[in-house]
Amino acid sequence: MSKPESQPNPKENRDHNDRNGQNDRNGRLNRYSAYLYLAMALLIVAVATFSIFALNRSIELPSDYSTPDFSIDLPSHAPTPSPEYSEPSVWDPDTSSGGGREPQTSDDRPVIGEQSGVEGDDPKDPPAGTEEPRFVCPVASERILKPCALDKLVFSATMKDYRAHTGLDLASPLGGEVLCYTAGTVDSVQDDPFYGKVVTVQHAYGLVTVYANLAPELAEGIRVGKELKAGDCIGYVGTTAIAETADEPHLHFEMLMGGERIDPEKELFG
Repeated sequence: MSKPESQPNPKENRDHNDRNGQNDRNGRLNRYSAYLYLAMALLIVAVATFSIFALNRSIELPSDYSTPDFSIDLPSHAPTPSPEYSEPSVWDPDTSSGGGREPQTSDDRPVIGEQSGVEGDDPKDPPAGTEEPRFVCPVASERILKPCALDKLVFSATMKDYRAHTGLDLASPLGGEVLCYTAGTVDSVQDDPFYGKVVTVQHAYGLVTVYANLAPELAEGIRVGKELKAGDCIGYVGTTAIAETADEPHLHFEMLMGGERIDPEKELFG
């Protein structure tokens, strides 16, 4: 007895057809995706090519264009030569001639002109009708203890160092008279913290004389505005200059011409 043939199952046929249809749709979708990617790639290549071409066109320089010169001058690094310093000259009392001078006649020593290096009227040629000025050494002795040092250094026995010395120290006994160098008017009387009792006298032709290390008591009548003649007593040699207490008694004498200090030694002794 033969086995009856099996009848197709409608449900299985539908599943089979659904699977085939799904596969077809997947295949078409894959092809569409490939076409899309290809188109995007071609688009990117085209955009890049166009951009490069446009950039080349935009930066194309004219034929007459020249590159500007941006050269910069840099400072030279060559070493700057060091300035040369010369050691200041120092006055040595052992080798310098400071004492035993033969004084010149005091009446023919001008305070300006060739001796002082300052231009002005020569006091030896005063205006007509006026008395010729006289000049005297401020103390009786002409022995120099310490010279004026405007451009060199001298040793200070009190301060124990080398320093500038703006005046001329003339040896004199303690209490010796201090005389006015030439006619003038007392400009100031003061107590200086370093040079003690100091009298300043204003003279003609812009000359100023300074008398320091005086005794506390001045000569009678010495005050600001007092008119003096050459040789009038101003005061007496003292020990009031604390900056020079280690030196023997002396007058510290300064001269100024037109506000500038000059060397009194040149005016007193030539």
